[in-house]
Amino acid sequence: MKKILLLCLVATYCICTQSFAQNNRADDLKKQAQESLEKKEYIKARYLFLQAYNAYSAAKDYEDAVTCGVNASALYHRENYYKEAFELLNGAEQLVTAGENSTGKKLPALRYPIAKERMRMYLNMGRLTNAKTQLGLLESAAKAADNDSLTTDLLYTRAAYYYVTRQNEQGDEAVRQLLAESSQIQAEQAQAKYDTLKKQYDDSLQTIADKDSSLSTKQYLIIGLCVLAAILAASLIGVALILLRFVLLTRKQKKSIQIANENNEQKTQFIRNISAQMEPTLNTLDASQPGVKALHMFADHIQTLSDLENSLSEPYEMEEKNISNFCEAVMDKIRGKAQDNVTLTVNAPKLSVKIAPEPLEHILLHLLENAAYYTPAEGKIWLDFKKRGAHTHQFIITDTGCGVPEEKREMIFKPFSEIKDLTQGDGLGLPICSLLAAKMNGNLTLDTAYTKGARFVLELHV
Repeated sequence: MKKILLLCLVATYCICTQSFAQNNRADDLKKQAQESLEKKEYIKARYLFLQAYNAYSAAKDYEDAVTCGVNASALYHRENYYKEAFELLNGAEQLVTAGENSTGKKLPALRYPIAKERMRMYLNMGRLTNAKTQLGLLESAAKAADNDSLTTDLLYTRAAYYYVTRQNEQGDEAVRQLLAESSQIQAEQAQAKYDTLKKQYDDSLQTIADKDSSLSTKQYLIIGLCVLAAILAASLIGVALILLRFVLLTRKQKKSIQIANENNEQKTQFIRNISAQMEPTLNTLDASQPGVKALHMFADHIQTLSDLENSLSEPYEMEEKNISNFCEAVMDKIRGKAQDNVTLTVNAPKLSVKIAPEPLEHILLHLLENAAYYTPAEGKIWLDFKKRGAHTHQFIITDTGCGVPEEKREMIFKPFSEIKDLTQGDGLGLPICSLLAAKMNGNLTLDTAYTKGARFVLELHV
């Protein structure tokens, strides 16, 4: 009997420890995601919010999981990835249902932000009937939650919905309801504060009357004690801040190492399994055949993608480089690959800039090689460098080739977005470049306003 009880206690301890570790990891990911969002690093923020959502889901922290899931969905929505956004919201809604079944309680306050994000997307897509349905769900959730903040938010959301759908009279009515409710809430809060302050004032007067006779003799003693207390408090605060900073830094380093190790182990095992299955077959084939070369290249690219995803939070080492010489050296590497009489131009000042040379060269060289491949004879290719601020600069690659078809623009930075003949390329070059840019605290985009070929903009923040 004692052994059974001991085993139960050990199992309970292990479960609690695992849950605590998951929550710590999720909190750290959420914090990193919010910091990236504030810096407008949207791709990195979306990735981190998704990781936090999965961690909170595993820990059954439904409220934080929904918050991170809605934020990630909003970032998908921001880039018009509606399919991914809706799928993520559906998963969050299923998680809320699981939470209701587990706790035996309804969670309307968690369904509210999910319905609100769906309504925003439907409005942007012009699907007004679906948006109206989500508005009805918002009203039901706010009513069931019986929460003042949700009720107020519902009035704002309802007014916005009516104005967007050009139902101005209903929008004006919603605004009037909002103002009336806000006034009532403010009046109640003001009365409560007044009553509290009045009681404090009356108590103070009584205390002053009781202590007045003894204050004159103890005045200097009180002043001395206050000064001493202030000095001690300042000293304690200083020591506490130093200790807190040390503890936070140590804790953050431990978590970062733990997360990196866990991810690396999972990814390494995944890649190892792929290699184990592909390598024996590939080694039996003629390595000079285009198909075999393509498979080897595909395996290398998968490995590179995995490594980059595992190390997004690890910054590259920066070096001072003359940006003009650097750009000229990269351009020289494609001179033999361009078509006849294609003009290659570099516009970069003789300026020293801090960069991560290897990943930056990888991105620029890939983009220039693509430009050389798609630009016909007598065409032009430019590599421009522009400073956009004290800590922001851009590398712009422009060509006069065929450009990127409109139907493919949305998917060019997404890996495995289409099925194609690997001998014609595996389509992983641009996704790898995009991850390299994110790891350098930047982003890679296609300038869709340029119509005489293709123009890619690499913006870095240092």
